[in-house]
Amino acid sequence: MRRFKFNLESVLTVREKALKDARVQLASVMNIYNRQKDVLEEMNLELARIEYESEQYLNQGNFDSQVVANYNAFAYRLIQDIKTQEKIIQETRKDLENFQEIARLAYIKVKSLENLKQKQKEEYNREILQEEFKQIDDIVNSKRKAV
Repeated sequence: MRRFKFNLESVLTVREKALKDARVQLASVMNIYNRQKDVLEEMNLELARIEYESEQYLNQGNFDSQVVANYNAFAYRLIQDIKTQEKIIQETRKDLENFQEIARLAYIKVKSLENLKQKQKEEYNREILQEEFKQIDDIVNSKRKAV
């Protein structure tokens, strides 16, 4: 009996490799995105800390305009950095969505070939089963004729 052979096995292998590569790229971009969000969170925490410290300094009663100006300048710079980080995150989010779509399409291509392979395997098994039944019938009929 012939063995089952999927004619598009090489195409399936190539598509599985493409899916794996797409998932690796997606994971890489997702990692970058998460790190960027962590940096933004740290910046926001630093800004809150600076605001708290400046309020504490003003409440102490010691007023030095240079210190207040330094707090204000640092807070302003941090706010600008936060805005820049938010823009970077927005661009990375677009990249992330793009790679998600690429991975989704690669998965669909692989899954469609896997489904085709499964259907062909089931058809092959049905044919083998029918052939076995036919051989059994032939054996039974030949024994009946011999008796």
